[in-house]
Amino acid sequence: MTAVVAGPSATPPLRRRPAGRALQQRRRLRAGIVQLGYILAGFGLGLLVPRIAIGFSVPSTRAIELLFAVGAGIVTFIGIVYSLLFLVVQFGSTAFTPRLNLFRDAPIVWHAFGFFTGVLVFSFTAAFAIGGKDETTGLVPLSLVLLLLTSIGLFRALQTGAFKSIQLASVLAQVTERGREVIDGVYPARSDDRTYPARENLPAVNTSIRWTRGTAVMQHVDVPRLLECAERADAIVELRLRPGETILQGSVLALVRGGDGAGLEREILATVNVGLERTFEQDPAFALRVLVDIALRALSPALNDPTTAVQATDGIDSLLRELSMRELDVGNLTDASGRVRLVLPLPTWDEYLELALDEIVNMRSGSLYLQKRLLRLLEQLLEVAPPKRHASVQARLSTLRNSPG
Repeated sequence: MTAVVAGPSATPPLRRRPAGRALQQRRRLRAGIVQLGYILAGFGLGLLVPRIAIGFSVPSTRAIELLFAVGAGIVTFIGIVYSLLFLVVQFGSTAFTPRLNLFRDAPIVWHAFGFFTGVLVFSFTAAFAIGGKDETTGLVPLSLVLLLLTSIGLFRALQTGAFKSIQLASVLAQVTERGREVIDGVYPARSDDRTYPARENLPAVNTSIRWTRGTAVMQHVDVPRLLECAERADAIVELRLRPGETILQGSVLALVRGGDGAGLEREILATVNVGLERTFEQDPAFALRVLVDIALRALSPALNDPTTAVQATDGIDSLLRELSMRELDVGNLTDASGRVRLVLPLPTWDEYLELALDEIVNMRSGSLYLQKRLLRLLEQLLEVAPPKRHASVQARLSTLRNSPG
């Protein structure tokens, strides 16, 4: 959930929670602020550029005509571009899985929209700023041309991203890479013989924190802030749900053990950010879920495309290899003195295997190609995984070898 590992040899220092970090964890707010920044920049440039004299000037009437023409044209341009992008996103959701939101949430999408809107604001602001003059600086048309060229470059980047979002190999590579990034953040330590704090003998529960809002999906948790709250109250906070799970109204979100739990409810609820759907941010299982969905859709009788299922299995194989070599039991976070302050419900190795393989194995539809790929995945996983994880892999390997499918 964060690039912080708990343990006696890796105790995270407590820090003040910077405002910038809180902003980064709210994607929609960040996108809105960036787009507002483009609009304000366009407005400021529209007022400033006509005041800067360079070596030549142009008739104001011609400049105003050009600015209004570009402003009117950019509105139509924005509509056409995003209509096409909506079709591309719809195609990806239909062809692969509705949970595939990589392109829709890509920064280039909302940066491009903000920039296009900024160009529109600049055009009209500059036109009104030079309306009462006979001539205006030549920097106005030059700036407009530069902005238009940049807009074309952004459109090209959008177009390239859109094409990648409908190509199977590119989609699988992007999902796998996002999954690997999340794994690196949640499990930064390789699996080894280090000792991590145990959950036994935790103090009794003082307070149960319940979710008081409507049903939503937990997207991410501000772990440093939550850890700081627990230390300040001299308590242990145990989260009962993990990012990616649905929070029902009235369900228990966290337990406060020991210390003074009074007054922590509002702070704990404030550290949890929710939305309508799962995201990759702190959910290491989400990439596996998307890859499994793509494979299952390919194996459905309507499509019967085992080759696509095998390609999705390649990505699953890559992520399982990463997970097999990581220390997964890092859910107990400590303070500077080494005392457990926060307990996170991270998935276990068996849960990852169940999610990644069991549904595909049950639905492989007699495909010899997919059967061989799954066997190879499990056999090679035994070679890279530590011995403590062999039992789960060996059980699935035996089942696959003995099944008639």
